[in-house]
Amino acid sequence: MWNCDWEYKDQETLKQWYEEKISGVEPDSAVRKIICKGCGRVFYTQINTKKYCYYHLCGNRGYQKDLKQRRLEKRQNRICKSCGKVFMPKQSDAVYCSNACRQRAYRQSVTDKASVQNEHLPQP
Repeated sequence: MWNCDWEYKDQETLKQWYEEKISGVEPDSAVRKIICKGCGRVFYTQINTKKYCYYHLCGNRGYQKDLKQRRLEKRQNRICKSCGKVFMPKQSDAVYCSNACRQRAYRQSVTDKASVQNEHLPQP
């Protein structure tokens, strides 16, 4: 049995050791109280690098949460190409602040193309 498996199953023992450490009975104990980055539950551990209560259950979930947060921080405000307003994009490749602005820009481009074609037609 791996140490992390034992810790996951014996949280009561680790909690007792942690309380002894806090009360001063065992001040040199290596037990720590942590909040799991995957599920948010409080757990106790002796492993220094541990971030999840049980890696197989919460590891991927915690990684996805961190990834989402990093992507959110990377997004910067942009200026809409249609109306000029400042907006925060929901997708990394967003150019317009709303569907209305996107549609307005499309219609304008279609109108511009049609007018260019009409200029090349022979005048009667």
